[in-house]
Amino acid sequence: MKRFLLFLLLLFILPATAQSNWPQAFTVSADSVSYKKMDVAYWQYLEMGNDSITLKAVLTPEFQKRFKNLDIKNSPAFTEKQNVWVRYKLHNSNTYPLTILLQAKENDVTFFIGPKRERFDHGYMVPWKNRNGLKFFLEMVYTVPANTEIEVYVYLKNIGYVDSLYPKPGNYNRFVEQAFHNTPLFTFNDAIAAAFFGFIFFAVIFNMLFYYINRQRVYLLYSITLLFAALYAAIDVISMEFLRDYPAVAEKIQAFLILTLIFLMIYTARFFFNVKQHYPRWDKLLVWSPIIIIGLGILSLIYQKTTGTVPVVYITLAAVVIFFTLIGGTIIMLVYFLRKKNREARLFVIAALPFLVSLILSVFTDIEWVVYGGGIWTIVVLSWGMFEKFRNLQIENARIALEKEEERSRMIAQQNELLEQQVAARTTELKQSLEDLKQTQNQLIQSEKMASLGELTAGIAHEIQNPLNFVNNFSEVSAELLQELKEEAQKGDIDEVNAIADDVIQNLEKIAHHGRRADGIVKGMLQHSRTSSGQKEATGVNTLADEYLRLAYHGLRAKDKSFNADLVTNFADGLPKINIIAQDVGRVLLNLFTNAFYATQEKAKQSQLTNYKPLVTVSTKQVGNAIEITVKDNGTGIPDAIKDKILQPFFTTKPTGEGTGLGLSLSYDIVVKGHAGGINIESKEGEGSAFIITLPL
Repeated sequence: MKRFLLFLLLLFILPATAQSNWPQAFTVSADSVSYKKMDVAYWQYLEMGNDSITLKAVLTPEFQKRFKNLDIKNSPAFTEKQNVWVRYKLHNSNTYPLTILLQAKENDVTFFIGPKRERFDHGYMVPWKNRNGLKFFLEMVYTVPANTEIEVYVYLKNIGYVDSLYPKPGNYNRFVEQAFHNTPLFTFNDAIAAAFFGFIFFAVIFNMLFYYINRQRVYLLYSITLLFAALYAAIDVISMEFLRDYPAVAEKIQAFLILTLIFLMIYTARFFFNVKQHYPRWDKLLVWSPIIIIGLGILSLIYQKTTGTVPVVYITLAAVVIFFTLIGGTIIMLVYFLRKKNREARLFVIAALPFLVSLILSVFTDIEWVVYGGGIWTIVVLSWGMFEKFRNLQIENARIALEKEEERSRMIAQQNELLEQQVAARTTELKQSLEDLKQTQNQLIQSEKMASLGELTAGIAHEIQNPLNFVNNFSEVSAELLQELKEEAQKGDIDEVNAIADDVIQNLEKIAHHGRRADGIVKGMLQHSRTSSGQKEATGVNTLADEYLRLAYHGLRAKDKSFNADLVTNFADGLPKINIIAQDVGRVLLNLFTNAFYATQEKAKQSQLTNYKPLVTVSTKQVGNAIEITVKDNGTGIPDAIKDKILQPFFTTKPTGEGTGLGLSLSYDIVVKGHAGGINIESKEGEGSAFIITLPL
């Protein structure tokens, strides 16, 4: 029984001992300042690290005894973010209730106040709909009854700084008086801010128009920079209107805007000053440094959520060092540009200096329009600079275009001159080729002529032999008659002498006739072998055709004694002589006769067992103002498939070595091109062919 009573006594003593650990209550009064940072003697804190415990657990003796006062001299520095409980007491010594404010300007703060432990949630990261008290001001309102002392527990989540632990109770009435009663609904700052935003969007459109015209990236970057600057300046309004229930999203958007704005400002400066051209090494640093800063910013956001404050501080410090290094380097670069009297640098200094001064003034004053005014000045001057840059660029582009046009004209002139030289050289080559071609053509014609002459050699020999036989025979007869003449003269028979003398005279006339015939054959042969003079002369067509018909026939007969053909001539009487080149037309007739005899000879070989009789007919007649010569045979004929080819050069149906393929081609040229005549061909395979030559009178 005695032990049981001792145990009950201890149960009453322990809570009393625990209650005695609470610090002294902080007295709030009606005339206190708006906010008052509570001294460390009035509050205690409990570090929880990353652990999260409920109020019920905190109220247990185990955790109650772990609350402690902050040692200012040996103030602990949080090495990482952690959850912390703070407790203190508030005492209202007045005879009336007193409404106070408790600040909740941290990410997530929960208050438990009074004997009933009423709960209030507040903080930057608490959605708007879940906040208690003055939502916009992050203030929690509570009324302390008269002559009452209340306990307050505060649960602060993810606290990174010791200063966040200090309670700062304020006077509600003084705050309302300052925030609402003495503040106008719209101020001059609001008007300047509205003008500032409108001016930014005007500048964005202005520079986008420049970019649309000349496609210079500096205008696009500058426009985007201004747009992001406007968004950043309006992020609080945007968050309040559209993202107040999503504070985490608003925070990420704000971080994104800051990092992107830094990136855009640096890149705009690169293109504005054309740093790559003036300082290539510094340009490389400007290219990579914003990327590094953005990487550090993202890393800081990741560490801010997962680890403690120290890594975030180091990362942020590194980013700040790089950023200010860039600022220092940019200032040095500007100095160099100014020493070189660079127009862009001078303009940039004129634009940026007032804005920097306005930022400094805003730190020491509450005049917000100073910053907006500085911003407007900067945008106006930089936009004017961009316009000047645009105008200079247009002038430079015009100059470059003119130089290109002159260069293009010069190149065209050079190319024309080169082309003329090439044309002249090629013309010379073509002339030489034409001369060579003509020479070759003449050689081919001469070769064809000599080939036909070879064909005629046997016929010519046969034709000459006949008159020679007459000459020899009549010479021998004449010699015998002269011997008889001498004998009759010695006898004195005058009548017989005269008769014999008449016979001798007749023989001599015949000898002379056959001599002239042989002479004509030789002259014809020479005329045939001679190169054409091109001079036309009156020629009898019948004589020409008859002469070459016999030559061709006897020429073939000399080669093939077994060949015989009937030659039929139907020469029209009284044909007028026509002006032709006799050698050329004779060559044409010779080709036609030779082909006709060849066709009949071939058919004769194919028809040895039949009663086939080769026949070649030559006829002449006058048709209007032209003489028509027809060479017809009953030979093998021309197949329809090759009718269109027989007048082509080097086309022949004869075996290799027996024809050049130029005969009909040259004949066509002589008749059509040389004499303005024509050649018609009528042929049927197996029945014969007819070549009809028309020569104009």
